[in-house]
Amino acid sequence: MVGSPLTAAGLTNWDVRTHARSETGYTLAELLLVVAMVAIMAFIAVPFMLSYMPSATVNYAARELQSGMNRAKLTAVTTRQLICIKANGGGYEFWTGVSAGCAGGAVLPQTGTNAAGTFTLGNSVSVALVTTNPVFTQFGTAVQAGQLRVTGVGGIQQTVTVQASGRVTIP
Repeated sequence: MVGSPLTAAGLTNWDVRTHARSETGYTLAELLLVVAMVAIMAFIAVPFMLSYMPSATVNYAARELQSGMNRAKLTAVTTRQLICIKANGGGYEFWTGVSAGCAGGAVLPQTGTNAAGTFTLGNSVSVALVTTNPVFTQFGTAVQAGQLRVTGVGGIQQTVTVQASGRVTIP
């Protein structure tokens, strides 16, 4: 290759071949390997996510109910009245003007309720009474302890408990 443009530039055939291979980019084999690894990870992750979502939804709903019960306790303290929490067809309500056994009274509409005064939980989650309706006093304690159960799709359940001290827990 005497007199070729390569030798005039001081390059040999070997230099040209190595220069061509040093171009940036990925080979088809490298791209296929990455796609296969992503597919394997997705294949492993999807069943985990499908089993995780229903339990996470119920856990979130139970925490939302726990927050609502703490709100009822705060309402009892600020209004200096007994406040009862009643389960009502997929949601729950605050009742005021009740007796210590949660008898009588009327629904206490709050911010975040529907027109009937019911707090509803999303994602097809329902609330049901387990023991007795919890009743909070003006001191923040529960004159009547109780439990409500949150049930989600697939029958996954979680119980929210009000203790006599007024503490609201999710066991």
